[in-house]
Amino acid sequence: MKKRNGGLISQPKTHCPVCDSIETGLKYRIERHAFDVWQCNNCYSEFQYPLPPSANSYYDEGYYTGAAAFSYQDERKKEYYHNFVHRARLKSIQKFCRIANGNAAKFLDVGCAFGAFVRAAAHHGEAYGLDVSAYAVKEGNKTRSEVNPPAQLFQGDLAHLPRSTHARKIFVPASFTAITLVEVAEHLAIPRTAFMAAYKLLQPGGVLVIQTANFEGWQAVKGGADYHYYLPGHLVYYTASGLKRLLSDIGFREFKEFFPVDFSLWTKWRKAWGDVRRMRDLTRLWKMSFYHLKSKFKWRGRPLTSSYVLYARK
Repeated sequence: MKKRNGGLISQPKTHCPVCDSIETGLKYRIERHAFDVWQCNNCYSEFQYPLPPSANSYYDEGYYTGAAAFSYQDERKKEYYHNFVHRARLKSIQKFCRIANGNAAKFLDVGCAFGAFVRAAAHHGEAYGLDVSAYAVKEGNKTRSEVNPPAQLFQGDLAHLPRSTHARKIFVPASFTAITLVEVAEHLAIPRTAFMAAYKLLQPGGVLVIQTANFEGWQAVKGGADYHYYLPGHLVYYTASGLKRLLSDIGFREFKEFFPVDFSLWTKWRKAWGDVRRMRDLTRLWKMSFYHLKSKFKWRGRPLTSSYVLYARK
């Protein structure tokens, strides 16, 4: 019998994709999307099981144009405003990696979509993007921005790097200063393999940046099966402690956590201003501000919200 309101029940064992434990069991049936969520009783990560037969097929043209059941917000339409976040994040990365002005840096954005962050990073060194979507890569490489250089995007993922002669000169082991996965880690069917590949690509002292939901946060705990993060393309749902344990096992040695994100509320406001068209739109800004400030607090050792960014140094 399947339990729909949380709590593990006895099921045939399957391995946790985060810590590889077999102490797992069914937690939720997500009725609105018709898939099951399992939980690990060791690291408390959650994951879809069974996996969809071809998860990468979600990221076709419909996903990026709003025609799919769940979709991506096209940053190209408001890249000027999104750049406030990209620039703030790049400053934080440079500070963490101790990159002085004028020193060479090499960036890789995984799950780059149309390459807005890659174009912003190109002001600070070499910058490349990687995405499984042929449509996003093709369109992103055609995009011309008024404020940023063109992006250099490739189709593939960390476990299946592009193999062209040009790409092989770029995706060299121990050559990248920073690798970013912004709202991407949850899409990885086998995160250990992907993060091991990232570790190999990073130079000593380089940083892996992961933004994803933290399922130790009260927002996820109280949301239960109704939590909005349970989506068909989201395959793994991490706890902060489980994610750090996985990265430690791979070899990452220093962590810095941000609740909710690695940039300021002022930066959020500047980005969000691009969505303000009427006075009533300002209500969303106040809600966003309250959420940001709420994220700074914990109760019983858990953050009040589930927004989370992790920096991990090689």
